[in-house]
Amino acid sequence: MRSRITCKKHNLIHSMKHLHTWLIVLIIWVPMPLLRSVELFPGPPSTYEGTTSYKLGSAIVLCPKVPAPGRPWVLCPDIYPLHKDVMANMGRTQLELVNRGFHVVSMNLGNTFGAPDAIAKWDPLYTEMTTRYGLSQKVALMGLSRQGLAIARWAADHPGKVSCLYMDKAVCDFKSWPGGKYKRMEGTNNVGVGSTNDWASLQSLYHFPTEGDALAWKQNPIDLAPSLASNKVAIIYVAGEQDFTVPYVDNGARVERAYKDLGGVFKLIWRSGEGHHPHGLPDPMPVADFIEASCKSQQSPAPTNQIP
Repeated sequence: MRSRITCKKHNLIHSMKHLHTWLIVLIIWVPMPLLRSVELFPGPPSTYEGTTSYKLGSAIVLCPKVPAPGRPWVLCPDIYPLHKDVMANMGRTQLELVNRGFHVVSMNLGNTFGAPDAIAKWDPLYTEMTTRYGLSQKVALMGLSRQGLAIARWAADHPGKVSCLYMDKAVCDFKSWPGGKYKRMEGTNNVGVGSTNDWASLQSLYHFPTEGDALAWKQNPIDLAPSLASNKVAIIYVAGEQDFTVPYVDNGARVERAYKDLGGVFKLIWRSGEGHHPHGLPDPMPVADFIEASCKSQQSPAPTNQIP
C-alpha cells in the first residue's frame, strides 16, 4: 500500500513538472500584445446617436457594440455633428465605422492648423488608447479642410503607427490656404482666396519669426507625401470641382502626383459641381470601405478581450 502511494505521489510531481514546463513554453510562444491587459473605459457611459460614448478628459470615444478583430480605431479632431449640414456626412461616416466595429476617438485641436505644439497633444492619447485600452497599434486618421494639416503631419511624425488618411477637401499646403499665395491665370476662378487673419494666426502658432520663414518651410503635407507613401499610409481624398477655398490643384493633386510616382495608394473621389461645402459623402460606404480595407491590410495584433 505504501509503495502505491509513493508511486502516485511521484507521478503527480512528475506531471506538475511537465505542466510547469508547458506553461513556460506557452508564455514564451504567445505574442506579448495578446498577453497585454486592457482596461474598461472609466466613468459612466453616455449615448451618442445610438452608440455608447465615453469622455476621457478632453477626448471622446465612440464604442462599437462588438469590436472588430484587431480592435481598429479612427483618430480625428472632431465628432462631426449630424445637425450641421456642412459636416453631417462626416458624422455619418464615423457612425458607419462604429457599426463596423471601429472605435472612433476624437480630441479637438482647435484652429491650430497642424502646428507642432497642437498635434503633440495626440501623442499621449495614442499611447493611452493602444496600451491601456488595447486598441490597434495602427490607427486611421480623418479630417476636413484645415484639419488635413494636422492629420498628415501627425502621420508623418509617427511612421508605422498610421494605416490611412481620410482627407476631405483638405489643406495640403498652407501657402494655398490660409496663405492664399497661389494665383491663377487671369479670367479663371480657380484661385485660393486665403484668409488674412488665419494666416497671421498660423505664423504665430508655428512660431515663425517672419512670413518669409513660413513661405520657406518644407513640412507641409505636400512636402511630406514621399515619407507618407514610403511608410505605406494609404490616402482617400474627397475633392470638390468648384472648391475655390482649398483648390485641389494646389493641395490634394500635388500629394496625388507624389504618391503615383512612388507607388503609394491614393484614391480620389471627385465631386463634380461641388464647392468646399458640404464635407463628406452622402453615402458613407466608399470611405468606410477604404478605411476598413486599409486597416485590415495593415492589421497589428491586439488583445482579443471583447470590452467596450
